[in-house]
Amino acid sequence: MTTQPHQPPEQLKGFESLSPGTHDTPGGGVLSYSHTPAPRRAPGAPVLVLLHGWPQTRYIWRYAVPVLSEQLGHALFVPDLPGYGYSTMSTAIASGATGARSEHDRASVGFSVLSAVRAVYGDDDGDEELKVVLIGHDRGGRVTQHLITAASASDSTLPIPQSLRIRVVGAMLLDIVPYSAQWSAHADPRASTRYWHWSFLPTAFSVPMVQAYGGGRFCREIVASVAGGSAAGRESLYADGAVEHYAACYEREEVIRGAAADYGAGAAEDWEASRDDVGEGRRLRVPVVVLYCEGLGAMHGDVEAVWRRWASPDVRLDVHAVRGDVGHYLPEEAPEETNKYIVDFLRELGV
Repeated sequence: MTTQPHQPPEQLKGFESLSPGTHDTPGGGVLSYSHTPAPRRAPGAPVLVLLHGWPQTRYIWRYAVPVLSEQLGHALFVPDLPGYGYSTMSTAIASGATGARSEHDRASVGFSVLSAVRAVYGDDDGDEELKVVLIGHDRGGRVTQHLITAASASDSTLPIPQSLRIRVVGAMLLDIVPYSAQWSAHADPRASTRYWHWSFLPTAFSVPMVQAYGGGRFCREIVASVAGGSAAGRESLYADGAVEHYAACYEREEVIRGAAADYGAGAAEDWEASRDDVGEGRRLRVPVVVLYCEGLGAMHGDVEAVWRRWASPDVRLDVHAVRGDVGHYLPEEAPEETNKYIVDFLRELGV
C-alpha cells in the first residue's frame, strides 16, 4: 500500500478562505482538514464543524464554506473523516466488553475530530469551554448524533471527554435516520436492496472486489445511483469536478479500506451502541435540525416521527424535507436551500 498525501494536490474550489492542516489523532491516524486560522476566530465565537459522508470528502461543503466563512465570518473546521479523502485510518485497537475492536466507531471518530478542533483553537478562551456547532451529512451525521446523545434529563453530559472542554451548542443532521431505524428497515427487501452497501462493505470480500471493479468506477456509480432526478441538482452535484475528486480518492486502497472499516463499525460497535442508547433511554440533548430528501421519506415513512422518538421532549427538534426531486447529497444538490437552513439555524442559536 502506497503512502498517501495528507492534503489535496489542488486548491479546492470554495475553500480559498480556509487554511489546510493536519492532526495526529489519538487512534494513530492523520486527520486532514481545512479551517479558519485561530487568529481569525472572534474570541468566544463557536466553531462550525462540517462533517461529510460516504463516499465523499470535505469537498461536499464547497457551496457552504464561502457563505459561512467569507460572507458571515464564522470560524469553520472541515475535515476529511478518518479513512476518507486525505485523512488516514486509525491504527489503534481498543479493548472492550465485546472484545478487541478497531477504532472506527462513531465515538472514536468523533473524539479524533474534536481533539483536532481543540488542538487548532487551543486555549484562546482561557478556561472557558470551546463552543461548537456540529453539521453532519450521512456518516458525518452519525458521528454528530453520537456526540449529542446523552443518558437522561438528570444526566445530560454529552459523550465528549471533559479534558477537551468542548460544548456542543447545536447540531444539524442531514439525510439520515438513527442506526436502529436504518438497520430495522433492512427487513424490507426494497430497503435492503437500496442500502445494499451497508451489508456489503463490512464483509471480507468488499475491499478486493471494489479494487477489482475499480475504486473510482465504483464511487462514480454509487454517486450516480443515489443522486436525485432533478437536472439542476445533478448539475450542481457534478460541478467543479466534485465527483471526479471523490473518484480519484476512492482509487486509493487506503480509502477503500477506510470505508470498509467505517461500515464494519456500523454493523458492529455502532449498532451495539445504538441498541444500548435505546435500552438506556439516551436522547438528543441539544437543539437539532434534521434535513432529509424525499427518497429517505419514501423509504422510512414519517421521518419526523422517527426522530421524535430520539429527542428529549425539552429539546428543540425541527425536521424539514427538501423537495424538488433532489437526492441524498443535499449540500451539493440543493446548496441554496441547505445553506439557508444552516444560516437560519445559526441565527436562532444566537451564533
